Amino acid sequence: MKVAKSTTHKARSYNHSLSRREVALLAEWERERRVSVTLDDIRSAVGTSVARDVASRLVAKKALERVGQGKYLVRPLRTLSRPTAPSAAVQAAVLLQDEPYYLGGLWALTFHRLTAQQYLSVLDAFVARQHHSGLLGGARLAFHRVSPKRLGHGSVAANLEGMSVRVSDPERTLIDLLDFPALAGGSGEALRIVKQTLRRVDPAKLIEYAAKGARSSTCQRLGVLLERAGTAPRRLAPVHERVLRTKSVLSMDAGALRKGAVNQRWRVVENDL
Repeated sequence: MKVAKSTTHKARSYNHSLSRREVALLAEWERERRVSVTLDDIRSAVGTSVARDVASRLVAKKALERVGQGKYLVRPLRTLSRPTAPSAAVQAAVLLQDEPYYLGGLWALTFHRLTAQQYLSVLDAFVARQHHSGLLGGARLAFHRVSPKRLGHGSVAANLEGMSVRVSDPERTLIDLLDFPALAGGSGEALRIVKQTLRRVDPAKLIEYAAKGARSSTCQRLGVLLERAGTAPRRLAPVHERVLRTKSVLSMDAGALRKGAVNQRWRVVENDL
């Protein structure tokens, strides 16, 4: 009587439902250290006629996660036997990888450890073309359309879960909060956050970013804040040049009563003291 030899099927060691072709495809992407693939990548690997079916089956088997039209996150083979979920930031990076962007707002404050609070429920993405906001990876992904010039500086590449993600640097994050106070829930909260974190960032970068294209109101408020922090007037000259172009006298805190001394240099009512 013959004793059947034990055999090991590679597919079974990862996921009983994966075919040999699917395992080979995933293994190839893993060797290439691919974190994401597109439908075009799948077409190149298996052919145009079956690419959509292959992608759909891999999504159904949790080996791929669809994050946008024709864009997928690849799950490592070793993780297929346990439930895992990529972060919203990584999914957003896959969605936007073919265009200029950066992730910022309150989420960036948490990422750079500028705050002890965990801002994870909303992810703000700054982009050059129109996108529709929505839910992604358990967070609300909010898009903010800005000029391509703004996207050209003030962001850094961060490695998150094996994916390169563009993130606003600490200084750009604060400038964005002053430019778009709704990111923080209002002008008063945005101003409070900037005040608390101002001494933890590089004032030279703040001045550079503001002078390159921040709103005049941001330049005015930033000038007051940096002046209070002891920054020399000559260092503030690039920002002050921007302020000279406006005749507006605004309140430091747009949501508070307009009471307080007027800072003539920056044309600001200091109603936040």
